[in-house]
Amino acid sequence: MIKSQLTDGLGLAYRAQVNQQNELVVAQGYGVPLPVGTPSRYRYFNALLGSTGADSGTTNMNENGSVTNKLYYIAANPSYDIHIMHVSILIQDTAAAHGKYGSVAALTNGVSLYATENGVIDYFIQAAKTGGDVILQSGFYITQGDGAVSFEITDITGTEDATIVGIPIGHYIPGGLRLGMGTQDTLTFKVADDVTGLTLHNCRAIGFRHYPP
Repeated sequence: MIKSQLTDGLGLAYRAQVNQQNELVVAQGYGVPLPVGTPSRYRYFNALLGSTGADSGTTNMNENGSVTNKLYYIAANPSYDIHIMHVSILIQDTAAAHGKYGSVAALTNGVSLYATENGVIDYFIQAAKTGGDVILQSGFYITQGDGAVSFEITDITGTEDATIVGIPIGHYIPGGLRLGMGTQDTLTFKVADDVTGLTLHNCRAIGFRHYPP
């Protein structure tokens, strides 16, 4: 066996680390800053999932998906990678209760949020039937309020309340959920019930775009 040691090469004596599984510990960096006047390869991304893509088609998901499921999505782009670091789900109605979906009675089939990468589906939320289900499956991240009004903004429009749930995807997946340039990758929200009773219902993805060199 040949023993070797990796150092930074800068005279700072930083050494590479190996974890308990004998794997080399690495970190994703963003390279050397580009020269002044050069377009940035990393740009902010913020879009609602829509029936025909990012910020496209119908973005208010208060539709009837009980017969034909309603799908809202963001698809991979042909010109750059999309890294989704955070997703927020808004359920707005005249009232919001954890045992209901907004003020709509608990759903029969539920709503789902999932990623499709290389043809493989991974669920962030699967068949959630109430606002409480969405909160539980999201991981209880950054709550506001407490008790019956936790995860709620009361009087968001003066007369309506909203349940707002965030999922910090970038905390769980290094670099966030990557929709690879030119692939068929998607982030999709599925409504499989009649939620037309809601005033506003949407799903927003936040992250960054990574352009090729």
